[in-house]
Amino acid sequence: MNINHTIIARKSCRTYNQEYLKQSDKKALEEFIEQNKRVVTGDKINLTILEKGTEEKKMKLAYGAIKGNKTYLLGATKDDPIARLNYGYLMEKVVLRATELGISSCWVGYFDHDYFSDIVLDKGSVIPGLVIIGYAAEKKTIPEKFMRYAVGASQRMPWEKLFFNYHTQVPVNRSQIDSNRDSTLHKYSESLEMLRLAPSASNTQPWRIFFDKKNDSFHFFKKPKNRIYESMGMHELDMGIAMAHFELTSLQNGLKGSWAIESAINPNHVSDELQYIISWKCDNLND
Repeated sequence: MNINHTIIARKSCRTYNQEYLKQSDKKALEEFIEQNKRVVTGDKINLTILEKGTEEKKMKLAYGAIKGNKTYLLGATKDDPIARLNYGYLMEKVVLRATELGISSCWVGYFDHDYFSDIVLDKGSVIPGLVIIGYAAEKKTIPEKFMRYAVGASQRMPWEKLFFNYHTQVPVNRSQIDSNRDSTLHKYSESLEMLRLAPSASNTQPWRIFFDKKNDSFHFFKKPKNRIYESMGMHELDMGIAMAHFELTSLQNGLKGSWAIESAINPNHVSDELQYIISWKCDNLND
């Protein structure tokens, strides 16, 4: 697959054609889920595809007035920030695989938990979010069109507001790094661009990335944008989604690295409103 094409092609869908997944598509997605359970901390998360029949009650509360859906992708994790980060990271990988199969999707972080009361959770576990999957209807509903317009679904912040130099706090200018083709930043320019295009709750885009030239690392910080989303842990899901985009694009381009939570991050290098999340440590790269 070409991950760039997949990321660009994937759009949030809130109007479905009321059909279940084709058995071939469901099998392919289940095989991918089975082969991709491990997350950045080395733990495993089990995701499942859940189908709800037409005779069952409808979800009482679902952000975005979703229509015609019958199939859900979800799992359970511990109720803590790192677990939600891992959940978003893994779930987005499955979402992108679904996109390759022609399956549409919509992330839902705010939903009726009672609707899934038949799922037995371990003590201390939660369903931090879910993804509705299915086949898009031929026409979007008026509420969906309004929702996409209201949140600016297709709009993304420019590089200068998302990516920075760790030691100087100077914003990264893409046109400048493109002129230095041997630099680490240039090599990772596609990774950063695909991260920039990642979806997020109400398109809040909470990620801020700082390139540490001295240590060939990209430090991921979170900028809380919505108090409700922050209290519900939805920004952690967003950060995990961004990590998946960055990693998949990097690996496609032969840029190996690893995730690590660093203890030596200097808070003086970033704004007080930012919260450190994780770092991508580049392998065998020298400017």
